[in-house]
Amino acid sequence: MYNNNNGNYDNNVNGYSNYKSNDYNDYEEDSKKNIYIYLILLTICAIILLVYISYTLQINNLSYRINQMQNELHILEEKNHKLNIKLSNASSLSQVDQLARTELNMVEPESMETIVLKPEEVKVAKEPESSYFLTEITNFIVNLGTARAYSPE
Repeated sequence: MYNNNNGNYDNNVNGYSNYKSNDYNDYEEDSKKNIYIYLILLTICAIILLVYISYTLQINNLSYRINQMQNELHILEEKNHKLNIKLSNASSLSQVDQLARTELNMVEPESMETIVLKPEEVKVAKEPESSYFLTEITNFIVNLGTARAYSPE
């Protein structure tokens, strides 16, 4: 119905009102705030989940690389052990003797001469009479760790 007093159309004919009250505006603003809060929380949760998945993938990748390197280390240690055995076999006296006889055509000497030289006495320089404090301490410490055995004569 039309109201002639101020020229406004009255929309309250059948009990419906088409105006917005302050209560309805407050409710609409609260619901918008709640939606924004939920969206922010959902975004934060998604970011945390992505970071967690990323770190889990990195940990799995590093664990796989560690296992690979441990396997390589084990193989290299076995190879090193085999090479050490081969080295000790090659440097043994019997192996050296066999190589000398077969490849180098060496033979045992027929006669041997032994020359004994007269040992000369070695003269040691006399220690200086004046000694330093640190030298005395060093000599004392060295003598503490030295075991001396005397004959019962």
